[in-house]
Amino acid sequence: MNNKTVLITGISKGIGKHLAIAFSKAGWNIYGCYKNDKPDYSIKNSKFIEADITIYDDVQKLVTNSIKEYGHITCLINNAGISSPSTILKMDNDKWLSVINTNLTGTFYTTKEVLKVMSKQKNGSIINIASICAFKHFMGDANYSASKAGLIAFTKSLSREAGRSGITANAVLPGFHLTNMGSNASNTYMEEVKKESVLNTTTDIKEFTDFIVFLSELKTVSGQVFNFDSRLI
Repeated sequence: MNNKTVLITGISKGIGKHLAIAFSKAGWNIYGCYKNDKPDYSIKNSKFIEADITIYDDVQKLVTNSIKEYGHITCLINNAGISSPSTILKMDNDKWLSVINTNLTGTFYTTKEVLKVMSKQKNGSIINIASICAFKHFMGDANYSASKAGLIAFTKSLSREAGRSGITANAVLPGFHLTNMGSNASNTYMEEVKKESVLNTTTDIKEFTDFIVFLSELKTVSGQVFNFDSRLI
């Protein structure tokens, strides 16, 4: 069994999949959860289970089972997130609540349970995957933007509370990349993203995941928001 274990939510595809692969290559144990789509890949020293992070009982079982499997949690990555675009006037209550419940409430549930474990360990790292949408707002993204802005405020509050136990908490803005959500974007939107980028490019997913692995092991950096998006905010 490896000495380091990462718990990743939303592991079936997109950023979650790439993070799992990166941490596995770095020699970590991987414990991940998915809601609907079972991962179509396998990596060593890993276990993936089905769990809905908007259901508190599911989260409690997720954390309990990860401890049973690997004995400890070195890092938590709150990656699970959804988008459901609509203008405010046309947005029904379900669209609002589904995004807030997954992106923000689910993160609260998972963090709360993992924090209980890490507080006893007197160490650990929590990384929340936020978005440039918390700062740079787009038409039809009120629910998503609100959830990600709330996630950043949550991270800063968490860093103060968790820091008393030697636990770090940081947020990262992953930028636009061609996985999952990004792969469905139109060529026109992709060109707009590149024009707004100071480098005229999109995010390199390997650079991003390598940075997350690096950040997970830092002991004296906390309460920070790292922008991996070369669009200015």
